[in-house]
Amino acid sequence: MFTRVNPNMVPDLVAEIAQTQQQLNQADQEIASGRTINQPSDNPAGTAALILNHAAQSQADTFQMNTSNLQDRLQTADSALNAAVTAVNQAISLGVEAGNSDLSDSDRQAIVSQLSGIQQQLVSIGNTSYSGTYLFAGSAVETQPFTLDATAAAGVTYNGNNATVSAEINNGDSVATNVPGSQLFLNSSGSLFGSLQRMITAIQSNSGIAAASTAFGAAATEFDSQRVAYGSTLTQLQSTNTLLSAEQTQLSTQENTIDAADLAQATSTFSQASISYQSLIEAESEILKLPNLLTYLQ
Repeated sequence: MFTRVNPNMVPDLVAEIAQTQQQLNQADQEIASGRTINQPSDNPAGTAALILNHAAQSQADTFQMNTSNLQDRLQTADSALNAAVTAVNQAISLGVEAGNSDLSDSDRQAIVSQLSGIQQQLVSIGNTSYSGTYLFAGSAVETQPFTLDATAAAGVTYNGNNATVSAEINNGDSVATNVPGSQLFLNSSGSLFGSLQRMITAIQSNSGIAAASTAFGAAATEFDSQRVAYGSTLTQLQSTNTLLSAEQTQLSTQENTIDAADLAQATSTFSQASISYQSLIEAESEILKLPNLLTYLQ
């Protein structure tokens, strides 16, 4: 007696095995990658959402890198200006000391020498650079901003420009990344270099020392009001960096919501599909009296 096999079963059997094989492959990919979307066809809508998510993450990464670089640059500038404050305070004290009528000419000359040293120190601070570019030259970052110049009224020449540079640190959010050296050290409301040179000249001539010292104190106050911009910008950068970090965390969570695989479920699916696949092969092989249905498929 012969058992007749319905030839119409073959396409159904092949389709069932192919479907089970697809389940195996899908589960295997999810386990290996930890993601449910490994190619666009896995989830077209999810793929579109991922593209937007990754673009947002990339932009946030860029902004974070920009804010980090700016923080380093501005911290260098801020530290340099803090050193300038120390030098300026020393000059103020020397100016007060020079007003003492009991000082001899040699005493005043010693003070002049110290003030000249402070002048050179301030020029050096004004020429502070970061990563090969000058911090206080306006937008002319490759030009050394200050040079000592005995023929100039301020005792120095400014070689930079008056430009303020801005940078975008978040969508629609920009900050000024510099204060030009002319605005810091040669401000028309109180020129630090100009009043320092005036004080040196007054002490050398022993004339008008008190007025020159007062003018230098006013210039020091103006210098302080200009340099605080760096501290304010650094505070803003820190705040923005915190927001960007929170945004990155949110975007990462969103990405996981879109396509993170449930590894326990994927492992269970793989195991079940593997058992089903093997059962199909063995059962259909027996039905068709073939060593293995794969022989038929080949």
